[in-house]
Amino acid sequence: MLKYAVLLLLAWPAAAQDQYTFAQWERLQDEHRVAFIAGYIERLATMAATQPTQTTARHHSECIVRSRLIPRELANYLREYGRARPELHGSSVQHAMDSYLDALCGRLPN
Repeated sequence: MLKYAVLLLLAWPAAAQDQYTFAQWERLQDEHRVAFIAGYIERLATMAATQPTQTTARHHSECIVRSRLIPRELANYLREYGRARPELHGSSVQHAMDSYLDALCGRLPN
């Protein structure tokens, strides 16, 4: 299944991924939502690994690893989380995911 998600992600233009609102992402087919989240996780892990000043990215990345959630589970949980928060519907998927991860992992102290 992961191989299928990776293939979808590679076939999907990266620029289009960054332009989805939560509401648009929610209307995608399941496998496209999952591929988007898999790409988000990969970018988050890369950012956390290559930029030590990105403490929030590292915090979220480590939390995802500790939680042992797979992209499909994260996509499903994000979908339910966003549905319950209408204020996220017009925001980017990245903003909604950051909000969800803050709720799941706890926010870092400022």
